[in-house]
Amino acid sequence: MTDETVEKVYIGNKEISRYISACFFALGKNSKIVLVSRGNHIKRAIDILAILVRDYLENAEYNVKVFSDEYENRNVSAIEIELSGKRKKKELKK
Repeated sequence: MTDETVEKVYIGNKEISRYISACFFALGKNSKIVLVSRGNHIKRAIDILAILVRDYLENAEYNVKVFSDEYENRNVSAIEIELSGKRKKKELKK
């Protein structure tokens, strides 16, 4: 039995390109990562997932978990996206 660690990437206010770079770094170390986002940043997490699957990963698999999280005595929507895949090989243009 292998003990596989899953690295989490928390989505916030930074530029989308920073999160994509963080995902590549995490996928280089682990075979799976988890994108975690709450509230107004859920849309950004889904955008990042779409960009990664469409442009950068091949054989990508993902599972989405939507739930409610308590934050400052309120319930806030949250999402966790478990993602795995290999980076696409880019062909050099001649």
